[in-house]
Amino acid sequence: MTVDDTERIGAAEVKAMARRAHGDATVREVLVSTMLTAEGREARNAAWVLTHLPTADAQHIAAHREALVRLALTTPDTSLRRLSLALLERIPWDLADVRTDLLDFSLRRLADPSETYGVRALCVKLAWLQCRHYRELQSELRQTLLLLDPATLKPGLKHTWGKVLKQLNP
Repeated sequence: MTVDDTERIGAAEVKAMARRAHGDATVREVLVSTMLTAEGREARNAAWVLTHLPTADAQHIAAHREALVRLALTTPDTSLRRLSLALLERIPWDLADVRTDLLDFSLRRLADPSETYGVRALCVKLAWLQCRHYRELQSELRQTLLLLDPATLKPGLKHTWGKVLKQLNP
């Protein structure tokens, strides 16, 4: 199974590749390796397929948490950043998994109006997944979210913003 680096793959092909990867750990590893080491379209295609894996495969993705965080924090490719953040958002985040570099990144990017709305929404979710373990971090996240003007947010980001604020104010 290869992920062509010259053209974007279609939704039907993505779903077929994800079904194949779900049943074959070797294929999942090839996709993860391609996402982490390739560039451009090839890396994005591999990441896109990985985002279509069923929830049952979250543990496989969680095994690559450190590499995914590095990719999300360092890639200049906005699409690859969004896809790697989407993968990170799908995996479990326990107390021992909190990453201050990812939390700082998320808090900065969720408030950055030059960042895409998709990345900003994922940063809100990831910030919550990490802050929920600590009262003082919850307070910092709440303050950061309250700095955003909901009137300027697109519907998806506004929904995520409101949902996390509700969780911060039980």
